Amino acid sequence: MRAERGALRRYYTFRVAPIPARTSSELHECRQCCSFCDRVVHPSGCIASGCQYLYLYDDEETGSRFMGCMNKVFRGEIDVELFEQAERTRQGFGGVKMTGLPLPQCRSTVERAYDGYTEAFDCVNPHFFHKPERGDVDEAFDLRDEL
Repeated sequence: MRAERGALRRYYTFRVAPIPARTSSELHECRQCCSFCDRVVHPSGCIASGCQYLYLYDDEETGSRFMGCMNKVFRGEIDVELFEQAERTRQGFGGVKMTGLPLPQCRSTVERAYDGYTEAFDCVNPHFFHKPERGDVDEAFDLRDEL
């Protein structure tokens, strides 16, 4: 009986084979190791490249100006004044979590939430560091047009 428990324990520590991404959140998040990686897009790259999908609008109630992405590479709308203040610092504004597929002109990176020095933090999904493509998303799960 003890030999069987030892055998089960050894198998329990093996890594699970990666499952192909089915949704955009799975496509832009990797939780297979303890580092927790996310794909982010840098809005400063949108401005530098003159991206045609970057939009600006003025909120009449507050008088603030916001910017966003019409292609929904990122969904959040950013206060332009706060963005410009952050860009004047050494760190800059930084990245915004990616929610759609990046365009060729998008400046995107992968950011790790945690750094560690043990085996648990070693990357087990090096493919995650490549830019995603249209074929990586299962279109059957795209519910934008209908339920």
